[in-house]
Amino acid sequence: MSHPVVVKRLLAEFARRQPLRTTSLIITLFGDVVSQHGGTLWLSSLVEALHPFGISDRLVRTSVFRLVKDGWLESERVGRRSYYRFTTYGNQEYERATRRIYAIESRRWNGRWQLLVPLDIAEENREPFKRSLHWQGFRAISAGTFAKPGDGGSALLQTMQEFDATDKVLLFEADSSELSSKQLLRKLVHECWQLREVASGYREFLAQFRPLDKWLQRRPELDPQTAFAARILLIHDYRRILLQDTHLPEALLPPEWPGAEVLQLVGRSYKALAEPSIAYLCTALESGNGKLPAPIDSFWSRFGRLAP
Repeated sequence: MSHPVVVKRLLAEFARRQPLRTTSLIITLFGDVVSQHGGTLWLSSLVEALHPFGISDRLVRTSVFRLVKDGWLESERVGRRSYYRFTTYGNQEYERATRRIYAIESRRWNGRWQLLVPLDIAEENREPFKRSLHWQGFRAISAGTFAKPGDGGSALLQTMQEFDATDKVLLFEADSSELSSKQLLRKLVHECWQLREVASGYREFLAQFRPLDKWLQRRPELDPQTAFAARILLIHDYRRILLQDTHLPEALLPPEWPGAEVLQLVGRSYKALAEPSIAYLCTALESGNGKLPAPIDSFWSRFGRLAP
């Protein structure tokens, strides 16, 4: 089908990326869509859904095979058809991301910090454990010490349990002392949280998606497949930025931080795309039980509230 110019440009820009990270896009699709619509997807439906992104049938199948090998997806064969879903590991990893991707978080801060010191994490778990800490906002501030402003919350407890690390890390709560240099603290945050690189990524995102946001604010009549394609691109690129960013309190951020504008744009655009994209998902794509079902109730709480 022919998409509006603003969506064509986004699709063309995605197709030009090298390397074309199809596995990451598939994870986005399973997390943003499939997890909310019954949990499973027919392989042929996945091929059809990714066709507008310039991804060939062969590349989809190769990428799915790699995700199965890496433990993200698992398959079920019924007759000649193959259906895929997140593994427990894949679901847990995306659920951790979900807490940040779709949340409207407060940037209020009480000045408290979490300090975490891993002591005896199994070698095979070290990198996944660090990756999970990174998603939650922890950064290494010195060799073997991770820090995060605010509290650890349930996500940290879940991570420690998942990696059998509840008795293998030391966890401290701390305050910034009045004797500590505020200039040094800002320098540490700027360097360890790589604020310059993150801000640059946010500005690139805004340049890329502002035209879509402005177009959606005119409330055009949205074709369902167009809405689906735009929704996936929006969340995929937003997720990529959040891999590098931490939702830091305003007190630790430089003035005119672009992340706030990005969050508003994503939430506003996603709300405009949600319902029309569902019309495509529930008529064009199939699970093991026929057409994809309507989304689960919790879907509508994304970005505060999606339903009008």
